[in-house]
Amino acid sequence: MISRTYDAKRRLYRLAVLEEVKTFLFEYPNGLLLNVLPPEHHARMHIPGSHQACVFDLTFPEQMEKLAPDPETPIMVYGAGGSLDAAVATAKLLGLGYRNVRMWPGGLKTWYMAGFPLEGGNTSSLLEESLPPLSGEYKLQVLDGDIRWTGRNVHSTHYGHLFLKSGFLYFQNGLNGTEGTGEIIADMGSIANEDLAGSPWQRVLLAHLASEDFFHSTLYPEARLRISRFFPLPDSLHRENSGRPDHLLRGEAVIRGRAQRIDIPAILRRSTDGFTLTLRVDLDRTRWGVLYGSAKFFRCLGKHKVDDLISLEARLVFTKGEKSSAV
Repeated sequence: MISRTYDAKRRLYRLAVLEEVKTFLFEYPNGLLLNVLPPEHHARMHIPGSHQACVFDLTFPEQMEKLAPDPETPIMVYGAGGSLDAAVATAKLLGLGYRNVRMWPGGLKTWYMAGFPLEGGNTSSLLEESLPPLSGEYKLQVLDGDIRWTGRNVHSTHYGHLFLKSGFLYFQNGLNGTEGTGEIIADMGSIANEDLAGSPWQRVLLAHLASEDFFHSTLYPEARLRISRFFPLPDSLHRENSGRPDHLLRGEAVIRGRAQRIDIPAILRRSTDGFTLTLRVDLDRTRWGVLYGSAKFFRCLGKHKVDDLISLEARLVFTKGEKSSAV
């Protein structure tokens, strides 16, 4: 065998190479060629003869007990390639008492690039390339998301949500790849509070937020985000799926009838029929004429002082479809 032997907590495993994977099942007919990716990825693409047990699943030990009840079973572990999945699975297998483990770090990526046969429902491209580029119009699914808000004053923090009304994003090729334009509308009359639930002060706070002191929602029932450019950040490939913003949304926010330029970092997550955006931003409310309790404009506020920044977090779900007629 072409391999190197390592000692992990006094239990041996082998770091395998491509040629070993090709001949593993021939040399070990009772061995287990183990794909440790989630089942949907295994169904799409796997090395012929593979079994699957997801290393990210809490039932991984139980899955392995069914697949290989004998701790002496020869096991060849692989994952996506260029990923820690196989290494983590190997460590777990050693911890479970398996004593004949081989880890192949090359994974599906190396197997695919070498041109070797694959099985599954879609073996024509790598897993990361399974989704087509964003193009055309995507409609905001208003019932699947909302906007969370947090405001603060000297004595307390209040938080709640407001609902989305309509929106769309339209994608086409730009100078730096696929870029989007569009609009998102929020219902300012839907502002809700959560931290004062059950308290008589909840109604007082909501009336205050709806009044001229804050958002004057009777006169300005909508807030709009006009998106002039939605584009990936320069190192978005390294940021993707990391939990860090990988796109930037640039445009104008219209609140209380006043438009102000704004940049909002965004996390984009693709799906088969669209995508989800997570936005997080701190807005200085005074830019939109919301001045109540601001120390920048008033003195001697005492207990009436309110922080200028309002923290917003939005979860926006878009699916492929026609542009909403409401926008």
